[in-house]
Amino acid sequence: MCAVADPIPRDFRIYIENLYSQIPKGDLEHVLDNLIFLLELGKDRRQSLRSFLDQVARMIFKLFDVEEISIGLKDRKEDRWRYEIVFGYTRAVEAKVRKLEYNRADMYEFDTYPNVKIGRLSELNPVEGMPELEADAYNRPYRVGEKRQSVDDFHEGDFVDFWIYGPGKEIIAWIELSRPKNGKMLPRANVRWIELIAGACSPIILQKWKAESKKEVP
Repeated sequence: MCAVADPIPRDFRIYIENLYSQIPKGDLEHVLDNLIFLLELGKDRRQSLRSFLDQVARMIFKLFDVEEISIGLKDRKEDRWRYEIVFGYTRAVEAKVRKLEYNRADMYEFDTYPNVKIGRLSELNPVEGMPELEADAYNRPYRVGEKRQSVDDFHEGDFVDFWIYGPGKEIIAWIELSRPKNGKMLPRANVRWIELIAGACSPIILQKWKAESKKEVP
């Protein structure tokens, strides 16, 4: 049997294949490539919600040069929010963070955690408003009381929350970041990208909750 000749000119084929290569070119395409991977991972029924959120944390760590990442999740049966993924902390601090628990007032009322809104889904919580109960939930608690040297410094005790909403603007999860590697506030573009990741997580979390509920039915 004779092989069928390719009717597409070879130089044209090579040009198009190179132009649309799946290998990311530049930071923008690298982020988009990882986001596509994340969406595909969310559709994988073999992936538990915890394993999916773990991948989210690792992706943010790799892409945005942030050393401490945690992801919290609402309890499906009661008004309690707890940390599910804790990444980049010492074991001692991780144990303390995992014991933290928040009620509805903690999550929704400004007075509990004074913050500065920095995006549609994100808030900066500066160390100046940190509750005493969390004063030792950091890798370097000895630096919490130090003076902020510059307005663009990301101080020990600062953290940024990216809210993940469900129906009715209910907070179903959140991504929490602290300690950027360069010690400075997160770039505007990075905040927008992480907000996009947070938004993409919402339907995946709801879908996996729904699947878990079906498994629980006797």
